[in-house]
Amino acid sequence: MTTRKTADQRQDMKPPPKKDREKDKQEKRLSNFFNAPADKSTMEISSTLTPNKLTLNKDTGEFNETELRECSEERQMITPGYLKECLDQQLEQIKIEMQGSFANLKQDILSIGQRVKVHEQKIENLEFLLQKYSETIEKQQMKINDLEERTTNIEDRGRRNNLRIRNIPESILQENLAIYLTEFFKNLKIKRKNERIHRLYKPRTLPDDLPRDVIIACHSYSFREKILKASRQTGRDQDKFKYIKVFPDLSFQTRKARKQFLPVTLRLRENNLKYRWGFPTKLIVTKDRVTHTFDSLDKVTNWLENTV
Repeated sequence: MTTRKTADQRQDMKPPPKKDREKDKQEKRLSNFFNAPADKSTMEISSTLTPNKLTLNKDTGEFNETELRECSEERQMITPGYLKECLDQQLEQIKIEMQGSFANLKQDILSIGQRVKVHEQKIENLEFLLQKYSETIEKQQMKINDLEERTTNIEDRGRRNNLRIRNIPESILQENLAIYLTEFFKNLKIKRKNERIHRLYKPRTLPDDLPRDVIIACHSYSFREKILKASRQTGRDQDKFKYIKVFPDLSFQTRKARKQFLPVTLRLRENNLKYRWGFPTKLIVTKDRVTHTFDSLDKVTNWLENTV
């Protein structure tokens, strides 16, 4: 009795055949697949194929090999169709979701396209207005320049008989300016006539060590020109009038414009070329009895480069 039991135990301890091991592995994979979470239809199909309904052998403690094989074959037959059905359901659901997303995306694209069209129309309107305003501004600027030129011309004509005398010491007070200028005119061999005289306000750009200019209102333009011509001559008698300079009294805009021609006027003096000023700011140069008129610095510079 003991010997038979030992033989049975040895028989139970023997490893199953290779074919049975492969079936066990396949059955285990199928069991894991069907025991995974699934929907209601999956649970119903899986429950009909679970090994719980297989007959268990009480002596060996194993399932019936025939029933197990039939169950495995049935699972192998149903599994591809079931997977296809699951995939079809998933694809249909994805298709529905994508169609909804595409519909929303199409609606967004149409909305964006409409807004872009509106903005493009606004940009076109703004470009048209900008061009119109640019033309208007250009015309207004031309009018402003013309008005400034006329205003400067009127102001210069109002100062036509005035002279600006520079470097008269500040120690000469207002009440003594007439006596000082009378002596200065005597030095120029000109008889002074009761001209109005006053000292200008000190500009911010003028250094503290320089005296303010003095304005003389001459009674006539010819007398003003006589003083200018005499002041340009060299060889003054007294040293105290050595640094006195006489200029025409011009507006700020004219003086600013003429200042740009300073390098050219210096060069004209070096080459003994006669020049005079015209209105508005024009430089009139005489060479070989031929008069040349220039209204810009570039023109007179090019002329000098080709002539001198």
